[in-house]
Amino acid sequence: MAASHSADTPSHPAPLDPFHVPIYHKSMPFPVRTCVVCHEQFELRPGKPGFANRCPACSEPEEADHAAPQDAATVDPKAAGELNAARRQAMRNLLYRKDS
Repeated sequence: MAASHSADTPSHPAPLDPFHVPIYHKSMPFPVRTCVVCHEQFELRPGKPGFANRCPACSEPEEADHAAPQDAATVDPKAAGELNAARRQAMRNLLYRKDS
């Protein structure tokens, strides 16, 4: 009669290397990058704001001390009409020009 598993044999084989850890248990390190602005090394982590080639200190948004630039339409309504006329003329020239 065939004997079933005995107490001496494990149900699964032991790994050959005692420090063997399956790959799904290992965590990958974050890539180390060098900042193009200050040349410091940093870890590129998910969710880091800013550019991937700049460290978190250099990626912080710059404070706008100067006022936002205004376009001609908000300054002078007559200039806005002239700009719109120039845009219409340019579109008309592009759409209806005859190819030579």
